[in-house]
Amino acid sequence: MSKDQMNPRQREAVDYTGGPLLILAGAGSGKTRVLTAKIADIIEKGYAEPWEILAMTFTNKAAQEMRGRVESVLPGRGGRVRLGTFHSICAWILRREAHYLGYNQNFVIYDADDQKTLIRRLLKGINSSTKITPGLAKGYISRSKNEGISSEEAMLQASGQSEIDLAEVYHKYQERLKSSGAFDFDDLLTGVLAIFRQNDDIRKLYSSMFSYILVDEYQDTNKVQHELLKELSKGGAGICVVGDDDQSIYAWRGACVENILEFSEDFPGTRIIRLEENYRSSGNILRGASALVNHNRKRHGKTLWTKQDAGHPITVKCLYNETEEAEWILNEIVELIEDGSCPSDSIAVLYRTNAQSRQFETVCRKHGVNYEVVGSQRFYERMEIKDIIAYLRVVINHDDRLSLERIINKPARGLGGKGRASFFAFVDSKGMDPVDAMLISDSIGGITSRASKELSKLGEWFRLTGENAAGGVSASEIVDSLIDSTGLAAQYDTEDITDQSRLENITEFRRSVSEYDQAVPGGDLPGFMTDISLATTVDEYEGENSGKVALMTLHCAKGLEFNVVFIAGLEEGMLPFIRPGEFTPSNMEEERRLLYVGMTRARERLLLTCALNRKRAGVAQSGPSRFIAEIASGESRIQPVKDAFSARAEKDDFTDANENITTYSSGNLIRHPRYGIGLVKKAVKTGSEWRITVDFGFDEPKTLVTGYVPIPILKQKGSIRDLD
Repeated sequence: MSKDQMNPRQREAVDYTGGPLLILAGAGSGKTRVLTAKIADIIEKGYAEPWEILAMTFTNKAAQEMRGRVESVLPGRGGRVRLGTFHSICAWILRREAHYLGYNQNFVIYDADDQKTLIRRLLKGINSSTKITPGLAKGYISRSKNEGISSEEAMLQASGQSEIDLAEVYHKYQERLKSSGAFDFDDLLTGVLAIFRQNDDIRKLYSSMFSYILVDEYQDTNKVQHELLKELSKGGAGICVVGDDDQSIYAWRGACVENILEFSEDFPGTRIIRLEENYRSSGNILRGASALVNHNRKRHGKTLWTKQDAGHPITVKCLYNETEEAEWILNEIVELIEDGSCPSDSIAVLYRTNAQSRQFETVCRKHGVNYEVVGSQRFYERMEIKDIIAYLRVVINHDDRLSLERIINKPARGLGGKGRASFFAFVDSKGMDPVDAMLISDSIGGITSRASKELSKLGEWFRLTGENAAGGVSASEIVDSLIDSTGLAAQYDTEDITDQSRLENITEFRRSVSEYDQAVPGGDLPGFMTDISLATTVDEYEGENSGKVALMTLHCAKGLEFNVVFIAGLEEGMLPFIRPGEFTPSNMEEERRLLYVGMTRARERLLLTCALNRKRAGVAQSGPSRFIAEIASGESRIQPVKDAFSARAEKDDFTDANENITTYSSGNLIRHPRYGIGLVKKAVKTGSEWRITVDFGFDEPKTLVTGYVPIPILKQKGSIRDLD
């Protein structure tokens, strides 16, 4: 898109080069086209050569899309821009500079599953008086790294036995990573930051490479990423960050919304440009979403608007339980598909927790609707694919003990538990390269002759393949050799349906590495391994053209858009999802932003549902979400939403009890003229009056006394409560 086709604010953002720039880009406001045009404009005007521009995004998919757009504008030149995710850019730097941290360039990258496996093994060797799970330890380690706290610092700062034990796990975890020649995702960032701060000449080398640095989705950066930007910009590079504080939804993994809110404090003289014209959603959807997020206090503030028509009103449905909620949503989806209103792959069902997907999967199968659960098990986390990856990691780095332990007897080589223990004890006692040890395994006690022969063959394959990889043999040739020579595929050549599925996945893996070789001329095995290590579930989502309805959490929906969006589970305790005792204003604001993100994924229709009787272990029924009332607090043009909890409650599916019903009991649904609809938690009669405790979805239930204002009971007629 040329600048002539842009709106005034977009053109202003593209043209501005007078200093640090913060582009506050509202949902659907065309930020990708602005970033692409800005990069092209810098090059065309001669402000910088393509290789002097660094552009960072948050997903590989976004990076690929931006690269394609820049290349289409500047054929033959756009592809030379240094463009990627924060993690991929840091991995590129570490491949060159990891020796400053005591690593060689052939390090491997552990994913979340690898991290938990390693932590699980470490926990077996730690005598702890406190209960530490792999998930708890992984979260502690990641939070520490995101805050820039090393394992040594964590041990010094720890107070209380639980923290002391967690710090010990963190310390042993880092030791094991280093001995294995491995980094985890967080290390990619902290490692580069440490190198920059310990070696100013290296920092100057990289900061001098770039005349312009552009960062997308800046609201999702953590403390370390923010510090990296400051270090890289010390060479005088022009800084432009793009983001939307209203879409900051990753605090649980270290994202710091203050980075964008306080950007101008770290970069004095910052110009702020707001992109407020929305090109995605209809008017009613925008007004409802804006009414919701306007209840947040920690935000820059912006007013989204669109030239589109008001469109369909936002629909709110309140159903009896989660089963009827799922049935109603699927009936609506089937109707949309059958009448041609919307293709199935432009429909999404969003929810707050992964557990909610089960009901929707069940009814999709029942109705014969093709669906895809986005963000469930990643392709690269499937067992057979993890096995291939483990082999490739050992090719690159023989010291990767975690990977070697995984595949040394896969497929079976007659190496039982005692044989494996003998092999690794021998390696450790001799300080020997594990591949060299395989070649002389017939001299290791405790290993059978069959296992020794198989290990020797495996060691020879690793030796030869390592030489080929170092000699520039393509990643696809190495993968083909691996699959054909080791028997990884042959073991699944059966009639079993599960085995057939595994073979299909292996074939798909072969296709992915072939595509990498074609897309990256001169690319090698370490480059391919870095690519797949940094892949996300959203990167793997086929999107429109998949022919499937998308089922996903609200977090996974970030960056996507659909014609029709259903958001399920708008109840207190579910959305907002805040556990008892964990309420803080910041938590509530993030939950509000999360729903805002979900709402603004919709182009044409938005449907919200809640269940009055959702079964959740250990969680009391809390009633409709406060967010529904907040959505309804906007302009009169979204009256259909307001009506959901007021006038429309008087439709045929509800009857006002009024004067005829005088007995309240726990479980009644009532309507208060000020607070709206609520769920009676307790009812006590004193004389002619009732004292009722009602959950309206606020922080605390309210206790009301009847007789002052009418408090009618909404009596259910049918099995489904319909508030549309």
